[in-house]
Amino acid sequence: MEANIRKFRAFVTSARLGSFTRAAEELGCTQSTVSRMVASLEADWQLRLFHRRGTALALTSDGQAVLEDADRLCRSYDELHRHVESLRGLDSGTVAIAAPSSIVALRLAGPLGAFVRSHPGVQVNIIESTYGEAQSLMEKDGVDVAFVPHPMRAEGLECTPFERDELVIVAPRGHFAQQGVIPVESLLDEMFVADTETAPLLQRELRHSNVRCVTSNTTAILAMVEAGLGISLLPSLALEGCEGRLDVRHLKTPAWRSMYLVHRRTSDLSAAARAFLEAL
Repeated sequence: MEANIRKFRAFVTSARLGSFTRAAEELGCTQSTVSRMVASLEADWQLRLFHRRGTALALTSDGQAVLEDADRLCRSYDELHRHVESLRGLDSGTVAIAAPSSIVALRLAGPLGAFVRSHPGVQVNIIESTYGEAQSLMEKDGVDVAFVPHPMRAEGLECTPFERDELVIVAPRGHFAQQGVIPVESLLDEMFVADTETAPLLQRELRHSNVRCVTSNTTAILAMVEAGLGISLLPSLALEGCEGRLDVRHLKTPAWRSMYLVHRRTSDLSAAARAFLEAL
């Protein structure tokens, strides 16, 4: 049932916004995920729902015919979900979440919006933090949920993989003469604007690298790179929406960043925190 509702919601949101990309931004997932869910729904129903014209969408006559029913079904499901949760005592409570800004903006905004709409009585506190700060907050029992770069194995915690994305080199357009992937040894003489999270990797792989500054502010890093102050090594997640502005290159030997979702034992969590985890 949940999987079908997600497909219906992808269809309804894409129809309302006229774009898979904008629907993905609202739903808190990737454009390819929305496109795939709509394609799956079309296969299930054996109907073509959209005319696809580049990045723009237009409803077919079949899509127009089923849109109102699909929208009504989504709204009815949301109403049922709110009623069930109120019976479970989710008309109040607090959820505290520690996460880096890139995770909040690109992975949590959509699910958080849906969660708040479903549970208007629950207060959601978002603590924007570096991964190290998020781990410290979890260790001190300062948050219910945290996103960290390494598994946390302390007693009483549950830790699961959340996402894995590739680390890429980001440079001003036209910076590299060669095409294609970048060998790490070719970066020895480069000036870096380093990300707090990836700086240790730079130090390990390029011990004598030149670092102009180290910051956890991805927006500042991208602005400095675009201004020609250096190049950077960043998780690909941080670059969503920046396509075309910068020269983004893969390393010849790929490097990856893993993200983990950590929280107290499910049995120790509040009803509100358990509901938030279910919504992710």
